[in-house]
Amino acid sequence: MPNHIRPHLTILALTFTLMLTVPAAAQTPVNYDNLSDEAISNWGQSEHVFQAKLTAVQAGPVARSFPPIYNYRLTLQVTATLRGSTPTGKPITLFYSARQKTPPSFPEGKVCLVAAASSRGQLRATRIEQVNVGNLNDARFATQLPLGWHMKDGKLLSPWATLGSKAWPSDQRGKGFMTCSQTGRPVLLAGDGLKLSVEPLPPAKKVKYANPDGDGEYRITITNTGKTPLTIPALRQRGKDILWSESLVIMCRGKTYAAPGSTGISRPTKPTMLAAGKSLSTVVQALRLEGPEWPRGGSRVEFLFCLGEQSSLKSFYYLSRHHDPIREALQAKQK
Repeated sequence: MPNHIRPHLTILALTFTLMLTVPAAAQTPVNYDNLSDEAISNWGQSEHVFQAKLTAVQAGPVARSFPPIYNYRLTLQVTATLRGSTPTGKPITLFYSARQKTPPSFPEGKVCLVAAASSRGQLRATRIEQVNVGNLNDARFATQLPLGWHMKDGKLLSPWATLGSKAWPSDQRGKGFMTCSQTGRPVLLAGDGLKLSVEPLPPAKKVKYANPDGDGEYRITITNTGKTPLTIPALRQRGKDILWSESLVIMCRGKTYAAPGSTGISRPTKPTMLAAGKSLSTVVQALRLEGPEWPRGGSRVEFLFCLGEQSSLKSFYYLSRHHDPIREALQAKQK
């Protein structure tokens, strides 16, 4: 065989192999015509989104509530990651709960699309469906957006949409579909090579049984894990000031909030630069959030801290008799 033909045959063979291993929908651009508001809520608000073969389903205890709560242990083999850090090529275990009248059914043995969250050392599936062209298209689009963004009537809205024109400087407003329709803030991601970590700070005074997870303060740290400098579009900077409160988002109890202290960006900003191996951090007081329905008595609340497409979920024990006065004092201080 002539040598000049061999490279072309090699390329053809590689292309054919890829077509066999990658779902057809993953090889085509996102179809923006078929997107729905529901697509974002299904896949865009999750810490982890991935494709995986569902290899085993193990039923667990059923809570005798009405409707009952069905619990399962799922074993999956991850084949592709759309968002998050789930490892590919080896089995993982997820827990799944559903409160409904009849037991859920699962596409065991099939390749599935999965949304999941990491909570208290466990990976919990929040949505699982057999993969198809439609839901894969939805998930691929949703994971191109920063966490906390959503669609309403076919238009994108950012967590800063309620600030209107105050949210983003007029001379930096974006145009086109990938822009907040109310503020002009463009889609800004954190990018690869960045690690986001969140840890609770110890309370000023530890009270037995009242504040095992602290009093709402969290240290948020980003680290450049690579060997070259990183540009971080999602983290805005003006001069030497890093605008954490205008960049971070917190999701809590089914709603999305800009970080406490956010008032909008009135003047031009730039992405933050982070040298190789270096870290930056800030402290956020999550109890300053205005809007969540805080528990009465004692119950757990989850905070999903987000920067662009990256996030970290933290479970917080809220005791109303202890934490209500702390929230009230924080609100009074703000006024």
